[in-house]
Amino acid sequence: MKIKTKISEMLKIDLPIIAAPMFLVSYPELVVAVSEAGGIGCFPSLNYRTPEQLREGILEIRSKSKKPIGVNLILHKEHNPNWAKQFEVVMDLKVELIITSLGTPRTIAKEIKSNGSTLFCDVTTLKHANIVAKSGADALIAVSQGAGGHAGAITPFALIPYLKKEVGLPVIAAGAISTGSQMAAALSLGADAVYIGTRFIATPESRAQNEYKQMLIDSSPDEIVYTEKISGIPANWLSKSVERSPEILEDGPKKIAAGHAGGEKAIEQEYKRWRDIWSAGQGVAQIHEVKPAGEIVKEIASEYLSTLNSLPR
Repeated sequence: MKIKTKISEMLKIDLPIIAAPMFLVSYPELVVAVSEAGGIGCFPSLNYRTPEQLREGILEIRSKSKKPIGVNLILHKEHNPNWAKQFEVVMDLKVELIITSLGTPRTIAKEIKSNGSTLFCDVTTLKHANIVAKSGADALIAVSQGAGGHAGAITPFALIPYLKKEVGLPVIAAGAISTGSQMAAALSLGADAVYIGTRFIATPESRAQNEYKQMLIDSSPDEIVYTEKISGIPANWLSKSVERSPEILEDGPKKIAAGHAGGEKAIEQEYKRWRDIWSAGQGVAQIHEVKPAGEIVKEIASEYLSTLNSLPR
């Protein structure tokens, strides 16, 4: 099965389905499963504590699949003090897709292009979209209201066509996408691909705790909490996990600020925070079971096509 869009052609993949890189969740098993199914699996460089471990992780993926993969780099020194060394590794191993967030890729865009890689950037506003577009982004990931993890506050019904018209770059839709019908809605708004995170947490290949996976299944959209008090940046969280550590809402950002002064200590605090309090998007509404990632990719693609055929004419 193939669905042709600007993004699928750009990345040389069969389906415009991108498995969003998730901290402490996306590792080789999940990346390989999604890429082998026709989408593209991605993971955050911060899942590996050292550049050497990052290299080993990418080589493990390459040993299991020759399909394109993506790596997310946080370009903010306070949140990721090792990003420059991580960048050297992904360039050396010629990772096909680089996804940047929390910063501008202005200083690395040319090197990414000359290396034969593609550059996507997370954005939540037109202002940031224009900045990364001028910096050399190949496409924009429109992180809309309802997305898991760090998310924007604008509904995708407004954000996707807005960015498409105002910036002119291909747009990837992110936020509460778990099904093929939601993918059809996103592409009808002008998106060229979908960026799916939460749905892939509830898979055997994700390294999320089993309790985390079950909480996704048991939670409803109104049990998602949007707050900056946990990580210092607005993000969506499972309220049931937040309720176990209510004190984090009082002093979370303060602890982060204190930790950033220590570099590696900041990373350690991030590990602990995301291990104990779990992120998810409003797409939990459509998650009812744990299912293999490859099956999910194929089901989304199939439902996308059936949705197109079922629309009123």
